[in-house]
Amino acid sequence: MDWVNEPFPGDDNFNTSPTAQAWIIRPDSDGAYEAASARWWLVPHWSDGPSNRYAMFNAKSETLSSSNAFKGPFERGRCILPVSGFYEWTKRNDRKLPHYVRPSDGSAMVLAGLWDRWQSKTSNEIVESFTIVTTAASPELEFLHRRQPVMLSKPSAIEWMARDQEATVLADLMSPRLAFDLSVIPVSTFVSNSRNTGARCIDPVGDAVELSAVVP
Repeated sequence: MDWVNEPFPGDDNFNTSPTAQAWIIRPDSDGAYEAASARWWLVPHWSDGPSNRYAMFNAKSETLSSSNAFKGPFERGRCILPVSGFYEWTKRNDRKLPHYVRPSDGSAMVLAGLWDRWQSKTSNEIVESFTIVTTAASPELEFLHRRQPVMLSKPSAIEWMARDQEATVLADLMSPRLAFDLSVIPVSTFVSNSRNTGARCIDPVGDAVELSAVVP
């Protein structure tokens, strides 16, 4: 999956790709929240350093507690990612056709993430990185892909980041759901090239499919 970030001032990137920098929001040491720029592709704190050997840009919700890479961040490094939407591709007639999925009202959405901090043992290099948590697709989105990001409302985003959150609450937050009304908009294959980052990436090439929020 590739995701599109809501551009911050001075940022016109509509096609953020894995290993690029993106904005996350996380709890700070004072119990408030802070924004941080982090690498989209988790680098575990215990690893030898940044590597693309394993796919660490998404984390399956079903394996967070058992994965060596994700269980630590799941316990102490839950964060959120503010985005304008995300891209997903569906296969039709042997072609992969991209779609831009965003809230129907044009507002930003919030995705559940995990972050970690790696520091070199031989230099001052520090890498802060994150991964996006995915779950099984809601029935309404299965026509597009079998999985979806964990999408959070504002109240559930606060619950997600709460320290010492109960496991049952976290499990419920990661269940398949549509936290808000969504528009699924067909866009051109221009976005399939990661070097293309302008607003043309989200130009529609067909009619949107409108989906209503579904919260269990």
